[in-house]
Parts: sequence; structure tokens; C-alpha cells
Amino acid sequence: MPSAPEPVGGGGDVLAAMLAHLSGFVFAFLGWIPPLAVYLAKRERSPFVRHHAAEAANFQLTLLIPYLISGVLYVVLGLFLGDLAWIGPLLVALVWLVSIVLGVIAASGANNGAWKRYPFALRLLK
Repeated sequence: MPSAPEPVGGGGDVLAAMLAHLSGFVFAFLGWIPPLAVYLAKRERSPFVRHHAAEAANFQLTLLIPYLISGVLYVVLGLFLGDLAWIGPLLVALVWLVSIVLGVIAASGANNGAWKRYPFALRLLK
């Protein structure tokens, strides 16, 4: 079984790949912007960083769907069933928690030189 290629640029590539994963959950709804910036900056220079930045951006863009559903649910429940409006923010918190856990796992893999993939994500960037 062939092994995965190592990061090309060494520590700088590993750091950029890790930052792409970790920056996503810091910005919640806008978490796709930092990994996209890393992707655009490094995609021609490092296949390792391109892979990780694309994975992180794809995952954060995928999380926009439950974030938006949670926000709509919050507004709708707030308008019609005020006592249940807490469900929307709870869902936002749960999505954010999933973002943190999976982002840290992916960043740890990048730190170890692994070519990690998120278990679910729309593959918009390649």
C-alpha cells in the first residue's frame, strides 16, 4: 500500500493546513472565509495545504446549511411559539460544537502530516 506524500513545505505547510482547520470554528457563520483565503494563497504552492484548506472550507460551507436552518427556526419559533425559541440557539451551539470537535481532529491530522477528510462535507473546492 503506497503511503501518502509528505507535506512539501515542511512546517510552514503544516501550520497553514492546521490554521485552515482551526480558524473555521473561531468565526462560526463566517468560518469558510479563513480556509478559503489559505486555499487561494497556497493552492499553487502546496498540494498538502490545498487539500486541507479545501477540506476545511468545504466543511465550513456545508455547516452554513444547519446554521441557516437554526437561525430560521429561531425566528419562526420566536414569532409563533415564543416558549420554544431556545431551540434555535441550542442548535447553533450544537453545530458549533461539531465544528470544533471535527476541526480539532482534522488539524491534529494535518499536524501529523495526514491527508484527513471530514466525514461529511459538500465537495465544492477540490
